[in-house]
Amino acid sequence: MKKLLSIYTLLFLLLAFTACSSDRDEPSPIQNKPEISLASGAKFTSKVGKNFTYTPTVKNASGATYIWTMNNEVIGNTQTLCHIFEEKGSYYIRLKVTNDAGSDEEEILVTVTALTPPVISLNIPDGGFNALAYTDYTFKPTFQHKEADGFTCSWSLNGNVVSNDSIYTFNQSDKGSYTIKITASNEDGENHLEFKVNVIESLLYSVTFDKLSYFCETTDRNTFIGHPVYITPTIRNFSKPTIKWVINGDTIVGANSQTLKLTPDKAGDYLIKVCVYEPSKISSSVSGIIETGNITFTNEIMIHAYNNESSAQRAINGSSSKKQNKVYEYVPAPGQFIGDTALAGFTGNETTKNAANSYALERLNKTSYVSLGGFGGYIIVGFDHSIAASANDYDFTIQGNAYASPNMGSDGNSEPGIVWVMQDVNGNGLPDDEWYELKSSETGNKSTIQNYAVTYYKPSSPNANVKWKDSEGNSGTIDYNIYHRQNSYYPTWISTTSYTLKGTRLKARNYVKDNLYINPAYGWGYADNLGKDAISSSDDGSNQVNGFKISNAILPDGTVVTLKYIDFIKVQTGLNTKSGPLGEVSTEVFSFTDYSME
Repeated sequence: MKKLLSIYTLLFLLLAFTACSSDRDEPSPIQNKPEISLASGAKFTSKVGKNFTYTPTVKNASGATYIWTMNNEVIGNTQTLCHIFEEKGSYYIRLKVTNDAGSDEEEILVTVTALTPPVISLNIPDGGFNALAYTDYTFKPTFQHKEADGFTCSWSLNGNVVSNDSIYTFNQSDKGSYTIKITASNEDGENHLEFKVNVIESLLYSVTFDKLSYFCETTDRNTFIGHPVYITPTIRNFSKPTIKWVINGDTIVGANSQTLKLTPDKAGDYLIKVCVYEPSKISSSVSGIIETGNITFTNEIMIHAYNNESSAQRAINGSSSKKQNKVYEYVPAPGQFIGDTALAGFTGNETTKNAANSYALERLNKTSYVSLGGFGGYIIVGFDHSIAASANDYDFTIQGNAYASPNMGSDGNSEPGIVWVMQDVNGNGLPDDEWYELKSSETGNKSTIQNYAVTYYKPSSPNANVKWKDSEGNSGTIDYNIYHRQNSYYPTWISTTSYTLKGTRLKARNYVKDNLYINPAYGWGYADNLGKDAISSSDDGSNQVNGFKISNAILPDGTVVTLKYIDFIKVQTGLNTKSGPLGEVSTEVFSFTDYSME
C-alpha cells in the first residue's frame, strides 16, 4: 500500500514541475517592416562614366530584399547601389526594401554632369613662337577646370619633361626649332597642347632697303649730280628706334630721321650705312618685359652718282618707233584677268619673268589690254630712244579703256593708274635707277597715301580668293568670280607664296547707282582715267588716251625734279577696292606712245 502511494506521489510532483516550467517560457518576438533613412536630402551628383555608389541606412533589415529601379528598370539588388551613368541629366531612382513584415520605399535624385578634363589655352601664332637665344620666355597658359580634384601639369621639351609647374620659362642658346608639349590632367581626364618655338638670331627685327622693282637684282641706286636721292629703309618691329646715318664712314650730324636725303655734288660712289638702335627693355607678348642688351641693326646701300645727264640721252633716228619696244617687268597684283587663258597670247604656261614679259609685249603691240590687277600691280616699258621733255602739251601718252556710257552718267568707269618715269642713269639699258612719280590731281591730298604696301598670299587650293594685308593694318581678298575660271588669280610667274607691292594709293570713290557700279574719274595725271588730260575717249572705252608731261616728275617730298628726258615708264594700279561682282578695280593699259612722234 505504501509502495503504491509513493508512486502516485512521484507522479503528482512530476506533473506539478512540468506545469510550472511551461508557465516560465518567453513568447517569440514580433518582426517590424523595414525603415529607409536617406542622407543629403535625397539629392546626389555624379559624372558621366563615373561609378556612382550610395548606401542608405535601413532599419529592420534582417532578411530583407532590396530592389533599386530607374525608369521602371531594376539597376541593383543590394543595400549599396553601384551604377555608371552614360549620359548627363537628372535621374530619379527608387529603393524598395521588403521583409516578412512589409516593405518601405524611398526615392533619390542623381544629377549627372559631363566630365570636365582640363582645357589648356595659349595664344600661339602661326608657325609657333620666335625667340632670341639666351633669353627667358615665360609661358603662362590658362587652365579651365584646374580646381578639379587631382589636377596636375607637366611640360616637355623635345620629348623630355622639364617642369611640373603650371608655368614654364624657356631659354635656349642654340638656334633651331623646339617642340614644347603641355600635358594637364585631373580626375576627369587629360589634355595636351603642342607648339613650336623657333630660336633665331633676331626676333623678327630687320632693317632692309627695298629693291626698285620686284625682279630688280640690286638695291643700289643711281643718280646724276644735283639730283637728290631719298633713302628710306624698311624698319620692322622696332618700338622706339634711334637712327644714325653714316656716309663713306662719316656720321651725318643731326640726321636721325628714317629718311635720308642725299644730293651728290660730285661723281662717284657713296656708301650709305644706317644704324638702328632699340632701348634695352623690349615688350613681348610672350614674356612681358625682357631684360636684354641694346638691339642694334645695320644695313648698307650704295649710291652711284654720274656726271652728265645730257650725254646719256638716246636720240631719235630714222628707224625709231613711236611705240614701246620692250616690257621689262610685268608684275600684276592678283586679279580676275591674270592668267586667263581666254586672252589672246596667254598660254597658261607663263611661269617665268621673261614669258610674262613676252605675253604683255605681244598684247601691247596688238593694242590689246594688259591688266595690272589689284592695287600695286605694275608694268615697266621702254622705247628704242629716250623721250625728251618738251614744250608740247604732252611728252608721251598711255592708252587705257576708261569710259562714260550714256546710261552711267558723267562719272563713268575709270580705273586710275599711277605713272612713274625713270632715266637710264647708269646706261645699262635696265630700269634699275631712280623712279620719279608724276604729279597728279590727288598729289598731296590727305586721303592719298604714299609708300602704301599690300602683301598678297598665294591660295593653297585652286578657284580660291586671294587674301591680302596692307601696311595700314587692313586685310581683304581679291575675289574669285564666275566670269573668269582659271585656276588662280595669283600670277604663275611669281614663285613665292606671297609678295608685296608698294606705291601711292588713292582714296576709292566707286559707288552703286541704279544697280550699276560707277568708278568716277579723278582730275588728271593718271592712266586709264577720264580726266582733264584725256586726249580721246569713247562710250565703250576704245581708244581712250591720256597725255603726260615729264616736267611733272616729283621727288618723294613733292618738289619738282627737272629731267631732260626719260627712258622707262611704269604704270601701277592706284586703288585698293572692288565693285561687287565686277571684282577688283584694276588699271588696264593698251599702248605707250612718244607724243612728239605722233
